[in-house]
Amino acid sequence: MMKYRISILFVLCLFTISLITLSACSLLPNLNREEHLDKPEDRNLTTNQNDIIEDKDTGDENAEDEYIEDEDAKDETHPQQEQKPTGRTSIKISVVGDIMVHMHQLKAAKQPDGNYDFTEVFEDIRPYLQEADIAMANLETTISTDEIGYTAYPRFRSPESLISALKEAGFDVITTANNHSLDGLEFGVTNTLDKLDQYGLLHTGTARSPEERDRVLIVDKNDIKVAILAYTYGTNGMESAVDKDKLSYMVNYLNDISKIEKDIQQAKVEGAEFIVACIHWGDEYVRNPNQAQKEMADKLFSMGVDAIFGSHPHVIQPTEKKTIITDEGQEKDVFVIYSLGNIVSNQRNRYRDSGLILNLEVVKDYDKGTIEIGEIDYIPTWVYRYTENDRLHYRILPVKDFMDGGFDAATNARIKEVWNETTSHIDDEYIKARD
Repeated sequence: MMKYRISILFVLCLFTISLITLSACSLLPNLNREEHLDKPEDRNLTTNQNDIIEDKDTGDENAEDEYIEDEDAKDETHPQQEQKPTGRTSIKISVVGDIMVHMHQLKAAKQPDGNYDFTEVFEDIRPYLQEADIAMANLETTISTDEIGYTAYPRFRSPESLISALKEAGFDVITTANNHSLDGLEFGVTNTLDKLDQYGLLHTGTARSPEERDRVLIVDKNDIKVAILAYTYGTNGMESAVDKDKLSYMVNYLNDISKIEKDIQQAKVEGAEFIVACIHWGDEYVRNPNQAQKEMADKLFSMGVDAIFGSHPHVIQPTEKKTIITDEGQEKDVFVIYSLGNIVSNQRNRYRDSGLILNLEVVKDYDKGTIEIGEIDYIPTWVYRYTENDRLHYRILPVKDFMDGGFDAATNARIKEVWNETTSHIDDEYIKARD
């Protein structure tokens, strides 16, 4: 019995010793881990890693969006500089002279249904006008209505369909300051501008209100801003039939020098980089400019005008390109054509039956910071009047395209004659007819 108790005590002792040993072994790894974590550098590392893991494992769908928003905010704080353009840009301005509608032209345009159609008149020059960035013409008639009626010289009042034909031909800007601006009195001025607006044609030279008179037409093409101004020497005495208060804004007159100077300055303030002045002046049917034209051109150039397109003589007058010093001390090249002649009319005398399409390039050099006149050329034109199927027709022909004949002998001869008399009168070292 004693032996049995001793055995039990021995086993209990062994069991107790085993438990003590196992407990001591289990404590050793924990002591080692705590000793490791007491190192500051390792504690920091573990904390940072946990932070990153927590960010990724939050399950918050907006976590990545918040990061992107922070990047956007950074971009707003430090915006990228807009890259400035380099190299060059340019525009081509194409301009023609007087658009007139005499009685024979009205008869030719009238259709069997009583409507008027002028489309065929401009068909042959349409491709050249549509090449231009800005195509311009002087409208030497007013637009009337069926009720008021249509008349020719001495008071031009034409159908609305003329405007639709000009639009279809490719014109962009119509100048309305000329000696026939008041042929339709106040209604003629207003209705003409209303119809130009209706067909999307820009205009300058006459106005329906003082506010419209004070606005400067600026056309922005190919990053070049062109101001277009228009003035006339007079209005055939019709100004006496218009209310004086309305006359003060309805027509731009050339003798109002202070107003012209104000317009030029306003154009500059509004950012115009090239200024065109369309001037109705000179002696009718005289092929060279008079002294008054030359002096006025110099005055306009000194004020800041870059190019002058003249009209009214109904024949072509020469051009001039020169370097001038403006009133502000700026040296620059300027250009004038004293008269563009008739682009279309019923005038059949020599020189009056012809005109031209003048093409002037304006070049902007971003690197040099300059705006200059580039290449200049022109296309001689002739008004071909003929009868077909007992009806009269008018077509404006670019004569270079019809030099090989195809018409009757007299017509062929006149086409060649127009080419020779125009090129001999206009060609210079800086301007040539287009072949």
